[in-house]
Amino acid sequence: MVDQLTIQTVGVLVAASSVVLYLLNLFMANRREERNKKVALSQTFLQSLLSAESSKNWAEMLNAKWDSFEDFMRKYDSTVNPEFFGKRWTFFNTFDLLGYLMRKDLVDKETVLKGGGYLSIYMWAKYKPVIDEYRKIAYPRNMYSDFEYLAHEMRREIRLGDPDFVTDKTHFSDDVLVRTFGADPR
Repeated sequence: MVDQLTIQTVGVLVAASSVVLYLLNLFMANRREERNKKVALSQTFLQSLLSAESSKNWAEMLNAKWDSFEDFMRKYDSTVNPEFFGKRWTFFNTFDLLGYLMRKDLVDKETVLKGGGYLSIYMWAKYKPVIDEYRKIAYPRNMYSDFEYLAHEMRREIRLGDPDFVTDKTHFSDDVLVRTFGADPR
């Protein structure tokens, strides 16, 4: 026959197991809620990148041409081309904020990648030399450092799924890519 001590022990084990299962369920629910918040915040920021107007601005920025920083200043600086500056400012700051939020683990990296964050790779490759020059004359040295972080993270994430991915070679030479992202790790 079962004695009183065995019955009490089984009762305590069942109660303890119930508490552990409850805490585990609570933990999992909190993680799901945190992930859902990250995805929602990510989508909010990415909506501006996915519009038709944004796509036109993107193409204009990607196809802009200059021979030197001085040439860039003559054509595209805010003092001579405020419309282009507005487009540039919008993209740079959106990418910088997304990079900051990603660094702080407040946005979902996969959602950012799938929702247009990969565009930061191209934008960074194209405009890094310009940003570096502006850092010498007008910007703080760390201006757009989170944009840079985002571009590198997006490139790394893409290359995890596609190790052969380099970047759009129709717009960027190998030399530009090496200067922007470092030597190819392969």
